[in-house]
Amino acid sequence: MNEQAINATMLAAVATLQQEEALILAFDVGERTICTCLAAILKRTFNDHSVHVEYNRHGVYPKEIELPGADGAPTMARVFPDIIVHQPGHDDANLLVIEVKKTTNPVNDDLDLAKLNQIKQQIGYEFAVFLRLPSGPGADPADLRIIWV
Repeated sequence: MNEQAINATMLAAVATLQQEEALILAFDVGERTICTCLAAILKRTFNDHSVHVEYNRHGVYPKEIELPGADGAPTMARVFPDIIVHQPGHDDANLLVIEVKKTTNPVNDDLDLAKLNQIKQQIGYEFAVFLRLPSGPGADPADLRIIWV
């Protein structure tokens, strides 16, 4: 899949999520629930890949990447990407890694963006995307933010 196709797939999946799961977004349920729903929608599109939530393996070993520590020095960190599209057991078809954050979550996006960048570089995902999903009572679907890393 090329970048245009992946982008179109993501936009369609998020639109479907906002339509089919409007109540859970309005109720501001946990991000894991939202990610599970989004992964189920994405599974409809990716026939040659698996779609997993919080998949923590790189091959058979724990998924680890190098990130800057609190003191700025590099440190190894185990990561649990919110959603990945891949073929388990090898790195030959790591297609897409997704991090999701709700608009009601006050934590800034910098750590998620850095994590996505490093997962993409160190583990070899072709595409990485950060989604800031509108959630909570009165959330406006137009407040959706998609950042490609």
